[in-house]
Amino acid sequence: MHLNRLAVVLVELLAAVHAGAVSSEQLAFPAEPTVLTAEQEQRDQNRVAVAQSIVDAYPNWDGFFSSLVANWSPDGKHVVFGSLRDGLPEIYVGEVLKPADPPKTVTQGPERAIWARYSVDGKWIFFLRDSKGDENHHIWRVRADGTGLIDLTPGEPMHRDEPMLPRKRPLIMLYSAAHTTGPSSMLFSQNIVGGVPELVYTNPNPGGLADVTSDGASALFFDYHSNDDVVLLQVEVATGKTRRLYPSAAKRVAIFSAAYSADGKRIYLTTDQGGESSVLLAIDARTGRELVRYANDSPPTAPMSVLVSPTGERVVVGIDSGNHGEVRILDARTLKIERSVGVPLGNVIVGSFRNDGKAFSLLISLPDHPADVYSVDAATGQLRPLRNDKRPGLDALPAIEASIEKISAFDGLTIPINLYLPKGRTGKLPTIVIFHGGPASSYAVRWNPYARFFLSLGYAVLEPNVRGSTGFGRAYEMADNREKRADWLKDLETVSAWTKKQSWCDPDRVVVWGQSYGGYTTLMALTRQPTLWSAGVDLYGVADLKQFLRTTDAAIRAFFVTEFGDLDKDGPLLDEFSPMRDRDKIVAPLFVYAGQNDPRVPRSESDAIVRALRERGIPVEYMVAANEGHTVDRRETKIELLTRTARFLEDALKSTARR
Repeated sequence: MHLNRLAVVLVELLAAVHAGAVSSEQLAFPAEPTVLTAEQEQRDQNRVAVAQSIVDAYPNWDGFFSSLVANWSPDGKHVVFGSLRDGLPEIYVGEVLKPADPPKTVTQGPERAIWARYSVDGKWIFFLRDSKGDENHHIWRVRADGTGLIDLTPGEPMHRDEPMLPRKRPLIMLYSAAHTTGPSSMLFSQNIVGGVPELVYTNPNPGGLADVTSDGASALFFDYHSNDDVVLLQVEVATGKTRRLYPSAAKRVAIFSAAYSADGKRIYLTTDQGGESSVLLAIDARTGRELVRYANDSPPTAPMSVLVSPTGERVVVGIDSGNHGEVRILDARTLKIERSVGVPLGNVIVGSFRNDGKAFSLLISLPDHPADVYSVDAATGQLRPLRNDKRPGLDALPAIEASIEKISAFDGLTIPINLYLPKGRTGKLPTIVIFHGGPASSYAVRWNPYARFFLSLGYAVLEPNVRGSTGFGRAYEMADNREKRADWLKDLETVSAWTKKQSWCDPDRVVVWGQSYGGYTTLMALTRQPTLWSAGVDLYGVADLKQFLRTTDAAIRAFFVTEFGDLDKDGPLLDEFSPMRDRDKIVAPLFVYAGQNDPRVPRSESDAIVRALRERGIPVEYMVAANEGHTVDRRETKIELLTRTARFLEDALKSTARR
């Protein structure tokens, strides 16, 4: 490293220590990314064409951190949607009646845009954009014709959520936001023409805006304590006064979504009621009294989200069954099912209603087709594609088989596994086991570019939804909290043992892979079960829980007390389940990826594990993406990551076979 650069790094680290963002124990120079040899670069280049065919089969979706499916123009003739077609999450407008025509570009780099919607009168499009993946989103406005771009929130860096625009107050937007340095969340009101945002309400805990009435007078606000402990508040926008709507003070529940009825007299919310049921409640907005409910029974524990028609006749529920999605249309008054929407087995996300209430949007991702946007006729449930884009190379990819398997855990729980295999396979295959992030999340059967790439190279790929995953009930989701993480570790063992017994698996070539909490899973598997895994891939995973909680976003730190423990009170517990405690037990080769600007899992976590392995001479390759955060968003990043991990695993699995 150049001396000038050393000086800069030292100054930055000392400043971070002084500010409390980095502890003195972390005062070490960042681990340098691996410099590839000419031979490694050539081998990577040999797989670029395959990687490009996967990456260029882009989804019409902006990714996990975006709620954008497809939002309609007021006249219903156009939809605004997100896509990776140009190599970065950007916003586009498509003509509904001409889905095969190229869409109009709304945003165009150099940074990603992750959400968009039209103004009430259709003259403007609003969108969110951050810088290099830092998640400090600004709210931008541009004319529908692409001119007149303006940053409406040029002030201090904040995590801003998508704005909501009351239909009867079209010049006002409301949005929630938070600073990274404290757990509190805020509600702002601001004129869309510009000007200074007005602080309406400050919540002492993490939280976010759920909905606003059409006149902008009242707002629904989530007060988050943990995934299983959420409170729904109603905020009087003019005064900032709040009242607790649900649940009662004595109850602890998960709330998944909330929305006002078209006339503002009802509030629809979806909850687990603190147990294993999943219900949609309609409550009186004035008194909070329950009016009617819909109890989901297929499956009964799956969380639901609610979408309300702007004309008042219907509500739509999206059902997250953990490994797949379902959609049902209900009568808004009685909450009786009108019909189920016939969606294929895949990841299904509900979008927004058209202004006339006659159609709503869906996002559907399938194992052999990337996420795409659809229109659903609200009266008949009929699906129609909103896009008909050609993706060169998609049809040329080798065929695959996808299924959902179920295995028994040590204590009788059922662990669902998404299984992807090359069609027409022969012999024993190298196998990659990919664990999801979260911790409270899950993997639905869907298009996964990592899985699709390695399937094309002859690997088998699994996605286990081990305990702690969402969609399979409250108890299952909470079954890995704190000390119970020891049971979660047993699930990893169970998955490894089951995988190695399958006829298609080469038991000497089993890789553990994950990103975020899944990266933490990779490191825990390699430290606690070093003989069970042949190699690992850790994408921005947590290495040391204490250091992570000191350096991550304050809201995440507060949110993770239930999951992992309190930084001030539970030091021994955090040490017990930190990969760094047993870093000397890692013997398998490890690939590590980090985004330089990651606001969730700081790069220092990846640096720490890389340094530890290099000190012991364990094979480790380190890739750092300068323009990424908690992401692998950019086309060039994806291609590099795919080709490098393929070459790394090829070598790693050869070396483990020789051991």
